[in-house]
Amino acid sequence: MGYTPLMEQEKDTRFFANLQDDYASWLAQILLSAFYDDPNSRKNIIPPPLLGDEGDASEGHINIPTRVRDSQAILHEQAQIIVVSTAGQPPRNLIENLLATYEHFQSALQQLAHGAMLAGFGVDEITGLPTQDRMIPELERELERRSRRGQPFCFVVSRIDGDARHNTQNIILAARAIQKTIRSFDDAYVTGEGEFLSSLKHSDNSGGLKFVARLNNILADKQEVDFTMSSIVAEPLPGDNIAELVDGVRNNLSGMTSDRKGVAGQYEEISPLTRYLQSIKETS
Repeated sequence: MGYTPLMEQEKDTRFFANLQDDYASWLAQILLSAFYDDPNSRKNIIPPPLLGDEGDASEGHINIPTRVRDSQAILHEQAQIIVVSTAGQPPRNLIENLLATYEHFQSALQQLAHGAMLAGFGVDEITGLPTQDRMIPELERELERRSRRGQPFCFVVSRIDGDARHNTQNIILAARAIQKTIRSFDDAYVTGEGEFLSSLKHSDNSGGLKFVARLNNILADKQEVDFTMSSIVAEPLPGDNIAELVDGVRNNLSGMTSDRKGVAGQYEEISPLTRYLQSIKETS
């Protein structure tokens, strides 16, 4: 049996569960040593390895946010002060700070474990929408239905404009607006930070542009929204490579929004010959 995404997800969640257990044991050793060992004979309690340390591949491909690594480093520093640098019983404020930092770090590990579990099932942690891992096979099935039944379908790639796409609250608001815009039988996916793809069944390019107009109206009506989104519509045809088409649409959107915001348009695929002739013209 091959190695599956579910197996990878189980590996990731086990890693975080084991790390939480290691830290619970480590904290107990710190507190017992601080209160019951003579300051001159306190043993050096070795903490779990720092996340992201060079040579430590225990977290594998998992992306550990900087804020989590910083919290871990602070926790280690606070424990070192209590065990090594404090004579007699540690002051109450040092213990309180240690426990608060420990609780914050454990909470961050739980969130990472939850995110790893969702990722294993193809679900985005922030929005709850399916991710690109699930999207491509589902779009391919929709295109196959079009080939058999002649029913059109299109998809829309929508992206928050500018640096606002990196704001978590903006991503949540954009996802809610898209979920409110799509019909019950349509689907929406997360394709990047602040970027979404909406699969619109039984709709051609014209229907896709109407979807974009509704989405922009919903965003404009929300007082808490202070960002704009740009969207581009594409209508796959039988024989298209879905993965390549999605990449082409995303690249097209990036080009259209390099100096503009709130863009809405249709994707027009450029043939390899046309691209080659354009490149010759641009370099001549």
